[in-house]
Amino acid sequence: MSDIASVVAELSTLVPPLWENIKGFANSSFTTSLAGAFAGAIAAQRIAEKGKFRDELVKEFQATNAVISLAAGMASQAMALKKQHVRALKSAYDNDQKNFEAHKEKIFGRQIASNTTFEIKPNLLYLQEISPPIAKLQDIVLSRLSAVGRTISVVTALADSVGNLNGALSRRNELLNTFKNNQFPEGATFHHMYLGLPYGETHTNQEYGGSVEAISLYTDDIIFFSIKLCEDLRDHGETLKKRYKSRLRGSPPRISTVDFEKPRQDGLVPKDEDYVDWLSGFVTVQKASSKWWHRINLRFG
Repeated sequence: MSDIASVVAELSTLVPPLWENIKGFANSSFTTSLAGAFAGAIAAQRIAEKGKFRDELVKEFQATNAVISLAAGMASQAMALKKQHVRALKSAYDNDQKNFEAHKEKIFGRQIASNTTFEIKPNLLYLQEISPPIAKLQDIVLSRLSAVGRTISVVTALADSVGNLNGALSRRNELLNTFKNNQFPEGATFHHMYLGLPYGETHTNQEYGGSVEAISLYTDDIIFFSIKLCEDLRDHGETLKKRYKSRLRGSPPRISTVDFEKPRQDGLVPKDEDYVDWLSGFVTVQKASSKWWHRINLRFG
């Protein structure tokens, strides 16, 4: 015990000077400058991070508005095609089918002779393929936006619809060429090919009617998915605004809005009920509120 006591006694004489040295170093101008530099570096880092955050978020606002404009343009192009050509084409063909059924009923009821010719004035106007900026739209959504879920599926469905519509338009134009040149299969006439009637012994060709139906359906698909993309990106814009306000001061950039009420009233926009199977594959999940300490961290971080 005496040895331990002597060691403690010797060390005790060193503690006050050592402590004074420590306090002196802590209070020295060098230490104060070092602490200030460290605090300044942290502040500068936070400012730089906020600046980068702001720049990236503003770019996403701009990309979101760009896609909304492109999608609205695609919807307008498809609605114009429907209004000017497709709706009339589909209506005329459906009426031709109904009139032919009435013509057969008259023959069956002996109201007219069996060899009476069925006269029609078909809509044989050539329709050109469309070329909307779907590739540019896909590139922006897939590489520049943080949107996920249904938005990605909408873009994919929209691209498929454009390809399918152009395929149907091209096929109908090919059939019109065969009609124009009277290039019919053996035993077939224009009425057989146009109305999809049986000819020969066991042959039936319903390609023309199928192409008209496809053109109508795919035009509606482009309108529907273009509008849904605008709606999804409007919601994405609200998410971006919340993200902006959580860390930055001032007003966030505006998100473009598109009003499709007039086309809806004109019957150019297909109803959601027609796409219930597709829509049912996506469930909107309400985002859980953040914990209070997480919100404080975002507010002052």
